Amino acid sequence: MSFLRRPRRLFGRWGLLGLVAGLAVGSTLGAVASSRPAKLPAPRFLVLHPSRALVRAGTPVRLIAGVLCRPSGSPGCGIISATAHVTTPRGTSRSVPGARAEGGYRFTVPAELVPDEGFSYWLEFTTATGASLAYPPSASANPLRVRTTAGLPITEVAPFSWRDLADPDATVVFLPYGSEPGQVGRTAGGPDRDPLGPSSFAVGSDGSIDVVDWVNDRIEVFSRNGRLTRTLPTPVHRTLDLAIGIDGSLDLLTLGDEGVDYRVSASDGRVLGSFPVTMGVARRVEPGTAGPSVLVGPGQWLPAGSTDGSATASAQEARVIASAPTDGSGISGDLAEGELAVAWTRPDGADAGAVLRLPPGVRVGSDYFVRPLADGGALVARGLWDDTHFVVGVFRVDARGGLVRLSLLPEPSTEQDARLSTVRWSAPDAVLVAYARTNGVAIESFKVVEA
Repeated sequence: MSFLRRPRRLFGRWGLLGLVAGLAVGSTLGAVASSRPAKLPAPRFLVLHPSRALVRAGTPVRLIAGVLCRPSGSPGCGIISATAHVTTPRGTSRSVPGARAEGGYRFTVPAELVPDEGFSYWLEFTTATGASLAYPPSASANPLRVRTTAGLPITEVAPFSWRDLADPDATVVFLPYGSEPGQVGRTAGGPDRDPLGPSSFAVGSDGSIDVVDWVNDRIEVFSRNGRLTRTLPTPVHRTLDLAIGIDGSLDLLTLGDEGVDYRVSASDGRVLGSFPVTMGVARRVEPGTAGPSVLVGPGQWLPAGSTDGSATASAQEARVIASAPTDGSGISGDLAEGELAVAWTRPDGADAGAVLRLPPGVRVGSDYFVRPLADGGALVARGLWDDTHFVVGVFRVDARGGLVRLSLLPEPSTEQDARLSTVRWSAPDAVLVAYARTNGVAIESFKVVEA
């Protein structure tokens, strides 16, 4: 069953549950004074907010947020009001009150505050002690910025059959369960006696594949033909996401709240540095020349270690601008029905994008990647689903935003905890997907772009 219909598995088998409408992404805001005795710790608040990346201009935008207080039930916990402070590039500002909803607050940004140029906002919460919490903590100095789909071309996606799934072109590597070299995880090691597989994998510039075998505290590196070349230790015994840096170093990210990104040497696994994810609930890590960036919400990438809430345009210096649905029917903004909006930067530096209108009943799910191509177009990999099906949709879009081809790939493995990393781009023309097989996990290759 797809993890989109089982949000408890999104951050790992024993990780953070879906806390705000099935999705928890937010910011640790630090301790706030309370009426507890001085010898007891002051409560610590965690704001949970899935930010929006792209919205439809001229239509209301729904935001949702919640606040957790730890330890729960402490005197001083509790929120008495919530407000979204919205500003447009045209100089219009307004405070939008939050309405109580299950798990938190909802804010409806009215249509007149959603011009073509987009808008900025920050959230403010008042605690039971009268203290004020801001998300992000830098508040008005570094608000969250929302783009719109104004000016993007609209393309209708023709109806398709859910059974029309592509067959893999090759098995790049098969990983039996076990602790021996070339094996991963453990058979029947999970709480439900299900197998424990690798938590993530990444593809190097030379086509090599690094697999995080967190169960056995190691990274196994395979050549592009599937031969095990070396094994590296992991810095912690946790489920980890993995990214291969531009310089060949590795970034290993612990998932969930209070995540930490570890930069390690690709030759011996030595820790080169660690970057706390102080601003959110970590979902994915990507490298960059200025350091690693961490995905903490739909379209929201933060520099690992950021304490002011300033978001990067993308994980890779604006080469990729994260995709997001335009329809607000998904309460968190992460799931939508009807449309998918994507934007990217072409090799010549120009912005490009598209709005893809999907057939009736098709919904947009998990965001795997948006990869600009040499011809100015892009490859977009997203989860597509309805009430009974789930597949990986790979959209080949040209430089003008027109749809060239849609490839449907089978649902990836549910044995991998970093779910957004079950689908990876492998230059120049292939997508790699991890699948659970009998007694192991296979990484399969699909050629979706003409070389």
